Amino acid sequence: MYTKTTTLLSIFIISAFWVIAQPSGMAGGRGGFGSPMGQSGRFYGKIVDAATGKGISAASLQIVSSKFNPALRKMTDTILTGQLTPNNGDFSLENIPMLGDYKLRISAIGYKAYEEKVSFLSKEQQEKLTKAFMQMGAQQRQQQAGGDSAKKPSGQQGAPNMMAILKSVFGDDMSALMNIGDKDLGNIKLEIEAKELQNVTVTASKPMMQLGIDRRTFNVDKSLAASGSTGTDILRLIPTINVDVDGNVTVRNSTPTLFVDGRPTTLTLEQIPADEIQSVELITNPSAKYDASGGGAAILNIILKKNRKPGYNGSVRAGIDSRGMPNAGGDLSVRKGKIVGNVSGNFSMRKTLSWTDINTAFTGNSVSPPTLQNQDIYSEGDGLFGFGRAGIDYLMDNRNTLSVTFNAVRGSFENEETNKMRYDSFYNPIKTWNGARITKGGRDFQNFGATIGFKHNFAKPGHELTADINVNESTNWGVSDFINQMYGPDGNPAERPTIQRTDGDGSSRFGVAQLDYVNPFKKTMKFEGGLRAQIRTFETRNDNLIFDYNTGDFVLIPSISANYEFVDRVYAAYGIITGRNKEGGRFGYNLGLRAESSNYDGELTQTSEKFEVEFPISLFPSAFASYKLNDRSDLQFNYSRRINRPNFFQLIPFIDYTDPLNLRVGNPALKPEFTNSFETNYSYQFNNNHSILASAYFRHTTDLITPYQYKDVNPVTKDSVIYNTFVNAQSSTRYGLEVTSTNKVSSKFDIISN
Repeated sequence: MYTKTTTLLSIFIISAFWVIAQPSGMAGGRGGFGSPMGQSGRFYGKIVDAATGKGISAASLQIVSSKFNPALRKMTDTILTGQLTPNNGDFSLENIPMLGDYKLRISAIGYKAYEEKVSFLSKEQQEKLTKAFMQMGAQQRQQQAGGDSAKKPSGQQGAPNMMAILKSVFGDDMSALMNIGDKDLGNIKLEIEAKELQNVTVTASKPMMQLGIDRRTFNVDKSLAASGSTGTDILRLIPTINVDVDGNVTVRNSTPTLFVDGRPTTLTLEQIPADEIQSVELITNPSAKYDASGGGAAILNIILKKNRKPGYNGSVRAGIDSRGMPNAGGDLSVRKGKIVGNVSGNFSMRKTLSWTDINTAFTGNSVSPPTLQNQDIYSEGDGLFGFGRAGIDYLMDNRNTLSVTFNAVRGSFENEETNKMRYDSFYNPIKTWNGARITKGGRDFQNFGATIGFKHNFAKPGHELTADINVNESTNWGVSDFINQMYGPDGNPAERPTIQRTDGDGSSRFGVAQLDYVNPFKKTMKFEGGLRAQIRTFETRNDNLIFDYNTGDFVLIPSISANYEFVDRVYAAYGIITGRNKEGGRFGYNLGLRAESSNYDGELTQTSEKFEVEFPISLFPSAFASYKLNDRSDLQFNYSRRINRPNFFQLIPFIDYTDPLNLRVGNPALKPEFTNSFETNYSYQFNNNHSILASAYFRHTTDLITPYQYKDVNPVTKDSVIYNTFVNAQSSTRYGLEVTSTNKVSSKFDIISN
């Protein structure tokens, strides 16, 4: 599997090679192999003493290229770049064209001269790339000359597309791309070699959708819909993801787990400005590398923008939405020496309008007669929202990077809702009555988060260790008033309105520590493993008060108020083997196993009632396999087992009176549900401009946690009311078929249909 960084680097490199491979007259008429507009890479490593292993200072390094000199009619050596090593022996040779073979020459006082051949790509890879891109260039010139690429001799295939080129050179292991333009030569021993990406000019736009063995990546940073909207609005554009009118997001009928930059978050999609989103990764069947929680739910990984261009870069933006509400934002990035810094901010005002009709029918029993309840709801809301983010990458040396990121969110929302209600009883007695409920409330929230990450690259390419600590804290507070008025048959108020007030606040703290290790122990195989600890604390105060007309003030009702807190802990370890049947082979695989245990304890602080739940260690295997049928089509299979543990709100047995018409109560007897997920994918690339992806999936879940409603008496008002709770169903089965087509109609117009 490959990360977002790999995906972006893939596009950069493809674009770079395309520019390099343009013959004269294309790409502005300045192409050609080795031309000044050819994209550059970097060789780095360390010069050490063969006997002691210590770094050698003041060693002279040169990268030499052999070129034909027409004046002398022979090959001559040209020095492209060079440097003297510092005291620790580190070196970094930059601005080297990525297509070509070179010589690395090293000399140091008191040591033997050293010379070796170096290149970013093997000879076979260079030949494949050159041949493929020359075919693309020939096809482009034919099209520019009025030729029709569809009118080729029988049996002749069109020029290969960029993804096909990439797979023909690197196969399905896209992680190999990480080493192309940034190659570690290791420790070079002389007898008595910053993992920093060079800038690449992108000359071809990124496709909206890119496919990997375990995910689909949607590049949305250039979408017009990203201006002035939220993450929820962006997801409405993405195939497979469903967003309803209330902003609820589902993938294949399940609520996905939200990540930001590959890490879990307490942010919601409404709290992430669309202007800050670079891309969205959709992982429909997560492997053992990811948290097993969530049952059969997918993972949505929101990748935020991060600029690493040298010097100073920035932008500002402003807009106004369809309801006249303004928004504005800006960002600034600085790269100077070993420091890469980014800061950004967004501010927006929102206005929401909604209309809802709810019809509920009760069949009745010997105690309660059949009734029909109709609700006609109109809601209007206003709010303002601010988002800020800052991050620093410190390139400590060639192989160690320290990253720190902060984000802050602040928002305030006010809402007014009118709910017109009608009740019909069909016997004992036959009766119709009307009512109305007006809700007025406001809510404020804030969120602060920080991430500290460290990455160490060993001398062997692809051998790395990363450690991350992610912390988040969210707080919210607000007051809502519910005014309930009943009306008689003549339309006049039957009695004084009942006024209920909910006054509450809450806070949550979320911390994750994770350690990941990757080691390619063979040319065709690598091991990934890691440890993870997650701790979350939650505290809330929810006071319910009733207005007393005798005293003219609100009176707290302890029996329907709730103050509680809980702590949730999850501990996990995983191991994954990824490989191919042989170097350049058609068959690839990814086998993983994850072990998790979890527990939580909670307390109703006003009554000192405590709840404890502990889930023993469970194993969660995963298996992915891919087979390259030919240069244009691929077949993939995957399987995973996951868990969905009941949360504190589903278990705690107190009644939540926040909505007097729909009371909520937990079920302490709930069990966790386990899901086995199977998925197969088939992709076919017709030509450069058209492709299709077909996905079939099957999920079987045991002890399904299911919403359940029943009718009972409200202990406060003594009226009948709907109670919402959860029960375990025996099992469920879900299956489906998805077909996604990508079509490039012109150089400026793409269509993705699903």
